Amino acid sequence: MRTSLNLAAVVALAGLSLAACGGGGGGSVTPAAPCVLPATVQMIYPVPGSTGVPDNPQQLVFAESAYLPGSWNAYVNNANSLSGAIPTAATVHNITASQVPQGSATPSPSLGTPVYQSIALLNGFAAGQSIYVWLNDTGSSCTPSGPVGSFTTQ
Repeated sequence: MRTSLNLAAVVALAGLSLAACGGGGGGSVTPAAPCVLPATVQMIYPVPGSTGVPDNPQQLVFAESAYLPGSWNAYVNNANSLSGAIPTAATVHNITASQVPQGSATPSPSLGTPVYQSIALLNGFAAGQSIYVWLNDTGSSCTPSGPVGSFTTQ
């Protein structure tokens, strides 16, 4: 009797496992569509492609054709992959042109008269790391868009 109960438990667990994986009957999980940016966005700080960026840049800054809603944040990773990327705690907030850090990239003329937004970073990065940045709409179940820029710390 004990053996049949254990076998029944194993069969039940296997059934639950298959159900959690789509049943194993050829079903697949469809990944979420990428987040659609409602504006043209250019990361300007740290300058995309730059090296020797301080390990604690304190913020990411974007020039945009229009403000992103306040529900947008960023994902960062030290690989060009969302696998293992972590979200920023802060979301975008509007800043003025005078608040853009010195040494930022010049916004593309295609943005017209850009607006600026910043995402505060609570922690720094390890030295000598390439950091990739994606933008994410926290108000949606979409997949973060990007990478919109990358840089390497000193």
